[in-house]
Amino acid sequence: MKQSIPSSPAIAPAYSLEHIKKMRLEKRQEIRQSARRMQLIGEALFAPQKSATRMEGLLQHVNAGIAAYEGVMTGLKILRRVQGFFRRKKR
Repeated sequence: MKQSIPSSPAIAPAYSLEHIKKMRLEKRQEIRQSARRMQLIGEALFAPQKSATRMEGLLQHVNAGIAAYEGVMTGLKILRRVQGFFRRKKR
């Protein structure tokens, strides 16, 4: 029977203060770059379409205003309905 030699435990790399600072700065830079990429993607997704004429631009503003109004009114209706569940009328 062949005996196996126990493997030596993995030696942890020696970290110096300078090495940790360097790694920390690199990760911070990576996070900044990633945040900037996400910001650019979000801006591209939600940016309004470019209008060819002034009339199209005006209509886009009107449509955005109507959508905002409808959103607020829908939110108020939902809020009132939810409040109605918590306020029971006594008869």
